Amino acid sequence: MSSEIKIQEKVSVSEPVNEMHRKIVGDNGMTVFERYEARKPICTFGGSGVCCHLCSHGPCRITPNAPFGICGANADTIVARNWLRQTAMGAASYAYHLEEMINTLKAAARGSPVFRISDEKKLYEFAGKLGFKTAGVSPHSLALDLTDFLLAELRKGSDEPSRVAMAFAPGKRIEVWKKLGILGGGLNSEIRDNLVRTATSINSDAVDLLLKAMKMAISTNYVCLSIEMLHDIVFGTPSIVKTRADLGIIDRDTVNIIAHGHEPMMGMAVIKVSKYPEMIELARSAGAKGIKVYGSMDTGQELIQRAGVAAEGVEGQLGNWASQEFILATGAIDLVMADMNCTLPVMGEYVAKYGGKIVPVSGLVRTQSNGSAPVEFNASAAEEQAKEIIRQAVESYRSRKSVTIPTGCSDAVVGFSLESITGALGGSVAPLLDVIKNGSIKGIVAVVGCTNCKNGQGKTSTKLVEELVKKDILVVSAGCVSSDFQSAGFCDPSFADKAGDGLKAVCKSLGIPPVLNFGTCTDISRIYLVVTAIAEALGVDVPDLPVAASAPEYLEQKAVVYGTYAVAGGLFTHVGPIPPVTGSPLVTKVLTEVVEDLTGGKVNVEQDPVKAADAIYGHIMSKRQKLGI
Repeated sequence: MSSEIKIQEKVSVSEPVNEMHRKIVGDNGMTVFERYEARKPICTFGGSGVCCHLCSHGPCRITPNAPFGICGANADTIVARNWLRQTAMGAASYAYHLEEMINTLKAAARGSPVFRISDEKKLYEFAGKLGFKTAGVSPHSLALDLTDFLLAELRKGSDEPSRVAMAFAPGKRIEVWKKLGILGGGLNSEIRDNLVRTATSINSDAVDLLLKAMKMAISTNYVCLSIEMLHDIVFGTPSIVKTRADLGIIDRDTVNIIAHGHEPMMGMAVIKVSKYPEMIELARSAGAKGIKVYGSMDTGQELIQRAGVAAEGVEGQLGNWASQEFILATGAIDLVMADMNCTLPVMGEYVAKYGGKIVPVSGLVRTQSNGSAPVEFNASAAEEQAKEIIRQAVESYRSRKSVTIPTGCSDAVVGFSLESITGALGGSVAPLLDVIKNGSIKGIVAVVGCTNCKNGQGKTSTKLVEELVKKDILVVSAGCVSSDFQSAGFCDPSFADKAGDGLKAVCKSLGIPPVLNFGTCTDISRIYLVVTAIAEALGVDVPDLPVAASAPEYLEQKAVVYGTYAVAGGLFTHVGPIPPVTGSPLVTKVLTEVVEDLTGGKVNVEQDPVKAADAIYGHIMSKRQKLGI
């Protein structure tokens, strides 16, 4: 490692990660944090969004002395076009996920040995909401009809409004979206149209491009809601449970398998198959005490959310995308199931150095070096695939190298959803509305998304949340950032002691933390269901509510599509780091000012977490004043 690279003493809010960071650096290795330092200075053209490389004339970079690309595109066009393409990439990831879950529900309906219809009530409710006649229909027949419906929804034209959005979005939002022409259609067609729209010299209207991004983001949110409804139907609806988080939960005496990525299907299958007597005996024959499955990334969040149902037995959550190098460096991980999203290209080097295997379990995933042969998830063959994965993990256990497990873990209460919250409150959101009206809880903020190297893993997000809960603001979380909150102890009920007096009293009375983990990035759609329920109970539109959203450490394209949706959904949306739009004064003004007159939402880019919390609090208090509460 170059002596010129700055080595941070503490790279994370997780002390076990910091401990492993010292080990890797001591082994003369580089992590994502050193690679980030080595890349400085970061390109300001890309950082402000004014670089275009669509045609062979370029790349063209916009400067004061060169305000146009060779084709004549200005900064507004290039920035908006780049933003729409990022949004399309994020949307495509979710479209892929939905098709995988459609196939999984089909397998469950047809008698899969590892997948079943776990929540029939949710199946009938979801289908009924979409207009299905459910009386007298068997759950298996209904499930198959539902999969056909959702696949047709995904693949229909972009000019055909999403029937899932029509069924679940707030009525006042639908009116706004229709008026603006941004009520989303079939997501696959939205993606196709926007990739064509952003090709060379087709659409150069920056405002139209931004509107098309919001239209696609609306479609994406309701595709994500469909994903979560199918997760519930097959794996069970989340229920409030206790779990543990961070690297200190790793057991050196067991065969250790990690479910890593964004899709929980293979992880769920392996958890079930790992309990088969012949699999346990296989592990013991290698000298292990048994088999343990751990969560990582959003896949792990899906598993721990359902630790009380289909994922019973999952050991806990190890971390998010920025933790994966440190996890492998323990030498105690025998196999990582890499499903779709966020497996670092460098992971093969860690396998070579510290042992274990990286096994892609998605047809999309491959590693640049030292990757094992893929076991591509097939819902109809998942039982045999899970057995093969366990056999490979046991073989890896036999050839382990040295093991270093850091100390430290945190307790966490997880499994929150609209159903579990209303269940705890007696069946409705009325008690939640009461404590919001009387000021015990000033408002609700969804702190969601990724983590980012720019300020250290989780550092900005945790500071923001500390400030919000002091102000009696209830936080709900989803995505990679949830792992940081779990590691920091924010999802333990004891964290209520750090909250303001009103929020503390509510949390203590219910035995809950002031940070409610909803799960993954797809669960942001589930958070919006809570917002919808509150808006409809009060008879107002979403922009009138004392609520906001924040992605204080957003990283990649899936976060872009959800940030765009939050604005379309009418939310004050705080974002960090500053997105690559500042090269266009027009795009910047539209997103931070003008769009508020259109959708009621807008972007705030305050980068100081204390000042950002103040801005969010000011927004919430202004909404309370207008509501007269």
